[in-house]
Amino acid sequence: MIEERISKQELEKIYSVDRATIEAWVKNHGLPMITINSHSKFVKKLALEKWEDSLVKNKIELVDYENK
Repeated sequence: MIEERISKQELEKIYSVDRATIEAWVKNHGLPMITINSHSKFVKKLALEKWEDSLVKNKIELVDYENK
């Protein structure tokens, strides 16, 4: 059974941010994005939930780079 995946484009809609912000979260905050190829990037749902929980636990506030 394949774990549910959330695409980069879906993340942009969920968090109301742009592509640059998602890429910055990957680089600066360890968002566990999996790259299949340049046009196919996603995160597993459970990995995203763990990532979000770690941000809350560590009281890390993310920056929306589009509106910075």
